[in-house]
Amino acid sequence: MSGAPILTAVAPHWHDEDNLALLVRSWPRDERFELIVVDNGSSGSLGEPDAGRPNVHIVDPGRNLGFAAAINRGATDAGGRLLLILNTDARPESGALESLIRGMEQHSEAVGLAPRLLDEDGVPQAGWQLRSLPGLRTLLGYCCFLEPGAMPAPPAGSPVEQPAACALLLRRDAFDDAGGMDGEFWPAWFEDVDLARRLSDLGETIRYWPDATFRHGLGASVPRLGYGPFLLAYYRNLDRYARKHHGRGAALLLRVVLTAAALLRIALLPLRRPRRARSRKEALIGLGRLVAAASTAWRGR
Repeated sequence: MSGAPILTAVAPHWHDEDNLALLVRSWPRDERFELIVVDNGSSGSLGEPDAGRPNVHIVDPGRNLGFAAAINRGATDAGGRLLLILNTDARPESGALESLIRGMEQHSEAVGLAPRLLDEDGVPQAGWQLRSLPGLRTLLGYCCFLEPGAMPAPPAGSPVEQPAACALLLRRDAFDDAGGMDGEFWPAWFEDVDLARRLSDLGETIRYWPDATFRHGLGASVPRLGYGPFLLAYYRNLDRYARKHHGRGAALLLRVVLTAAALLRIALLPLRRPRRARSRKEALIGLGRLVAAASTAWRGR
């Protein structure tokens, strides 16, 4: 095949060389499908994953832009009319990219498609991937360290309010019309929720397209970042989302609830260690810093 690409995937990379190598190896040698890797940070050399691959490109911005800004940076170079937002730990199975193109032809009114995600053992991730846009009650649950109930996988073509952006296809013009991703959600988390909310406010619809299947590692960045830094990034970005879409009063309420819930979690550490923390000591330090940050409205964070 020759000519301009139809679909461009943009994959921000941050110290995830093994998964990046798997992604590049699985990427088809087909000029219809372009892959742009934005290198936010590497552990040593990336080698030359794009060597001999004219449809694979590496962009080095010289610093960690964060996930959202890296997507925006890669999108500026994208040649395709379809933009695939992609994690480095998500890779398409055979025929998935062709299926996404067919899906967009079938659902020409849609702004984009959410493919089916499977973990490495073939277990579906729809309960984690496909969610409703969070209202204040759901955000309060997050601040109490509670996750919303898992949603069952809907029928093909069903509207999905807030699909995770680890593998999410959008029309490039709609992405641009929405203003791209908000780079202030740094380094990650809630940037995809914010984009889905803005697309919804514009009257756009994203549909579920399980005919296209991706394998996804789920949560590769949290262990590399560490429990404490994850808490600060996640809840600071939750606060930004709340202020942006629910107002300052709602954000204040959420900070009060978060502070109280974090203090309670500290008190319960002798009985229960948080799942993401490697030790009770790490959890204590991380939760303590979260309390200090939330109680001071994230000043200096």
